[in-house]
Amino acid sequence: MKYKSMPLKNLQLPFSFICLIAYFFLIPPVWAQSLLPLASSNSADLSYSGPSYFSPSHSEPSQTHPSHSLVLTEKTFTTSDGVHLQYLEGGQGPQTIVFIPGWLMPADIFSQQLSYFAKNYHVVSLSPRSQGKSDIYLGDQLAQKRVQDIQELLQTLKTHDFILVGWSLGVMEALDYVNRYGKEGLKGLILIDNSIGEGSGVASTKRVTRSKMTTEKFQQFAKGFARSIFKLPPTTELLNSVESSALRLSKFPQAAFQILEKPYPREYYRKTIYASQLPVWYAITPRYKEQAILFSEKYPLGSYTIYEREAGHALFVDQANLFNQDMANFLRTLN
Repeated sequence: MKYKSMPLKNLQLPFSFICLIAYFFLIPPVWAQSLLPLASSNSADLSYSGPSYFSPSHSEPSQTHPSHSLVLTEKTFTTSDGVHLQYLEGGQGPQTIVFIPGWLMPADIFSQQLSYFAKNYHVVSLSPRSQGKSDIYLGDQLAQKRVQDIQELLQTLKTHDFILVGWSLGVMEALDYVNRYGKEGLKGLILIDNSIGEGSGVASTKRVTRSKMTTEKFQQFAKGFARSIFKLPPTTELLNSVESSALRLSKFPQAAFQILEKPYPREYYRKTIYASQLPVWYAITPRYKEQAILFSEKYPLGSYTIYEREAGHALFVDQANLFNQDMANFLRTLN
């Protein structure tokens, strides 16, 4: 393994970061209120000397994970720059559904969808760089590489007929994939609970800079974040997995926030959807209602569902049965 010294750039407030922070400060849970004093107008350089990624042991054979009645296989593949990425795989079928989770989240956040749709589809859920059981990555060109990872996963799977499902930050990365790699083999998009660049957006009135966040403060932040995405209590197993994934970058808080940096204006995502001419289902909580209405009015191939009762940011966990039925209805329209 080569060891490199790679500076982490000064943090700014990209569109993806604004979306995340806006949500938690407009409707701040108790844990977020305790972090408000961390806001600062200053930013600091952070340099790191060491390997660009950390690899857990990959000598073990593939593992299996029970998910209700389905057994998922845990696998890894190696990217073109030598990073090992974990993914969960199960089911059979002519089409593949590929799930891309949000910021700091593991592949098994979609366990209830994997179990449900594996009856009729080949299902795959990726743990992106530094998430789940994938390698921690501290290198450069992060936005580009995370999208390239989706392309290389698809090449590994040898799939030519697939649907992309992106949640939260995964919405942006799914759309970035479409813009960079086109829509060959892609039959549709499912975008879950993030901005798609329509309307006026959601603006935060607070400036938040976390350039000096310590490991201890980040651990507090990450644990609170992991719990706040649910409206209803998740299973202990899932909560432990989500918290463990969220804490993986505790020693490198700046690297965690750098994942949110995307080099595009918010219009990039809206234009990508409309240019794609792909069927799109937009599944959201009420804070994105304005964007959903404009999206449906402008885009004939688009549809949306608003989850208003007992649904948090991870609405597909809180309302798994309803979400799965709605997603199945959308998938049937693609055939």
